[in-house]
Amino acid sequence: MLSSFVDGTDKSGTSIPSLSPPAGDETLVLAAKNGNEQAFEILVERHRRKIFLVALRITRAREDAEDIAQQSFQKAFLYLRRFEGKSSFLTWLTQIAVNEALMLLRGTRRRRPHLG
Repeated sequence: MLSSFVDGTDKSGTSIPSLSPPAGDETLVLAAKNGNEQAFEILVERHRRKIFLVALRITRAREDAEDIAQQSFQKAFLYLRRFEGKSSFLTWLTQIAVNEALMLLRGTRRRRPHLG
């Protein structure tokens, strides 16, 4: 798969710019939308730490932050076709992570018995 990405085409045969110098997020998103899984993997590697740190700031728990980061990338992959590019990919991905973290916290609060 990497070889097809490097040579300027994706799985569907759509021409995309080469990876030298490293492709920008817009190029990678376009390639991923056209079925290039390697392009999405590059996006994951590029943004994994940032998304983990956002989740960690919200949840304050390493395991929860790791789960949220993974869920965020899964949702991004699943809904990539809906990404319109009105914001940067990182902004869109960060919003997914924030929403996932807040949903986790809301769920945690509901399950805890209220002491008082």
